[in-house]
Amino acid sequence: MTGAGLDLRVKQDKLVRDKVVDALRQAILDGALKPGRRLTERELTELTGVSRTSVREALRHLQSERLVEASPSRGLRVAIPTVDEVGHIYELRAELEPLAAKLFVERATQGEVDTLIEIAGQLDPAESNNKDVLDRFDQVLLAGCRNPILEQVLGGLYTRIHALRRISAATPGRIAVTKEEYDDFAAAVLRRSPEDAAEAARRHVKAARASALIAVNLLEQGSD
Repeated sequence: MTGAGLDLRVKQDKLVRDKVVDALRQAILDGALKPGRRLTERELTELTGVSRTSVREALRHLQSERLVEASPSRGLRVAIPTVDEVGHIYELRAELEPLAAKLFVERATQGEVDTLIEIAGQLDPAESNNKDVLDRFDQVLLAGCRNPILEQVLGGLYTRIHALRRISAATPGRIAVTKEEYDDFAAAVLRRSPEDAAEAARRHVKAARASALIAVNLLEQGSD
């Protein structure tokens, strides 16, 4: 009986840790915990209502996802991508996103095409925060590729640059340009042209990379 109870308790502890990981990850992705923000076990214990052990394990897991990193001063902080990391990530995006665009045109259902076009039309240049629209666009695009490995890899890249995408999108004038880029992509999808869709995606990634480099410099200036 003692052994069975111990096994059950371990499973429960693991579940708590996973819930803390999910909560902190979402707070980071939503911007509630901003890049460069120092993270202390005491504060997070108070915020989550769980033990320091669970918080410590959750932070260790988030470090493995590169969402949390060691702070230059002390302790941990929400990760800030380096210029080199941004360059490496956008090198991959420049190859993978055009491929995703091409596969979407070739494989997506008409319902997915209609949904993507509708979402693209919801981008509002007058709105500084279009995060939900961009996230839904990515989800439909990746699902329509019908390639789960590409979806996993490219989705992981989007997670790594979550803060940069949000900050660069809020840069004056950037969302208006993004709107034009998405409209070009939507038009290519409507024409069912894989080549034009891939080229539109390539142009978008190139412009996004330039904005991301500006964003990472802003993040570094505001970090501890």
